[in-house]
Amino acid sequence: MREWAHSFPAEIIVCEPDGMILEMNQKAIDLYQKEGGAALVGKNVFDHHQETSRTIVKRLVSQRETSIYTTENGGEKKLVCIAPWFIEAKYAGFVLMVLDLPAQIHNIIKD
Repeated sequence: MREWAHSFPAEIIVCEPDGMILEMNQKAIDLYQKEGGAALVGKNVFDHHQETSRTIVKRLVSQRETSIYTTENGGEKKLVCIAPWFIEAKYAGFVLMVLDLPAQIHNIIKD
């Protein structure tokens, strides 16, 4: 993974089409330390989701479209982006990016 991604303030996990984890940035490694951290590279991302989440993510990934949504758990809000990535126009897998959201978000409307 490129150096900038390791200091980016969002969890980033890059996967093959079947869910095999290819790369994780430092935030993702730190967040999943109890589950193995960097040792999760080479494991399947779907094995580390509860059934409800696994079903939703598999459906989103199968559509090969970008999905952006927010989630909240225990008062912590997050912005989730699941997007396909390609090599020479061929589907190569998907990226999961999760960004912590503040309680209040400033919305800038441009003319």
